[in-house]
Amino acid sequence: MTAEQIQKNVETVRKTIAAALNGADRAVLLVAATKMNDAAAVRAAIAAGVDACGENRVQELEEKDAQGAYAGCAKHFIGHLQRNKVNKVVGRVDLIESVGSAELLELIARRAAALGIRQEVLLEVNIGGEPQKSGISRGGARNAGKSGKFVRNFPPRTDVCAPRAGKTGG
Repeated sequence: MTAEQIQKNVETVRKTIAAALNGADRAVLLVAATKMNDAAAVRAAIAAGVDACGENRVQELEEKDAQGAYAGCAKHFIGHLQRNKVNKVVGRVDLIESVGSAELLELIARRAAALGIRQEVLLEVNIGGEPQKSGISRGGARNAGKSGKFVRNFPPRTDVCAPRAGKTGG
């Protein structure tokens, strides 16, 4: 994909977002999934105005980071983070999305503490209590929020999630 095509796509997405907001006063962050794209395409997406770049492969993140692909843009780790890759991601990205277990959250907290940083994460909570879905339970999320080490190593955020229509269990 050329830089011009990327620019056009970002403009189209921005227009779609604006139309969906219909004048509502809300902030929307445009995160480009830059996985499987080279550093030049990432730079083109940033130049086109994306707010953040999301990678789901640690090796690609490292390679593109070394090439300066993300200069001037927030980096997110999207998708499933394997426990053995935590040390390579914590402190390298602005936000780790989809942390779905207390064990992974604990590893991230330990690494953040060792680095002396506060790592932003999105905790995936299975509020519908559906066994086939991933994510930490409601109770597990409450317990994590009450833990002093988590409060020290993770900045507070508020994000919204919802179960499938008609589901409120869990």
